Amino acid sequence: MKSWLILLLGLVTLLSACAPAPYYGPAAPPPGVVVAVEDRPYYVRGPYYIEHGHRWVWVGGHWGHRHGRRVWIHGHYAVR
Repeated sequence: MKSWLILLLGLVTLLSACAPAPYYGPAAPPPGVVVAVEDRPYYVRGPYYIEHGHRWVWVGGHWGHRHGRRVWIHGHYAVR
């Protein structure tokens, strides 16, 4: 009796290990994120220009923090 129980338990274990795995279909591609930052190196006047005795120099765009969020700050001309 005891040997039949061990044999039956071994047979059930063997058959459950040989059972095919369930097929759920092809895996979905991982979600992608595309970040496109388009900031021209200079807008109209080149790397610098002089107007009314002041030299305006191009300051390139950069990443910064505004209101606790990371945002892209576009380039601009600044007086130097």
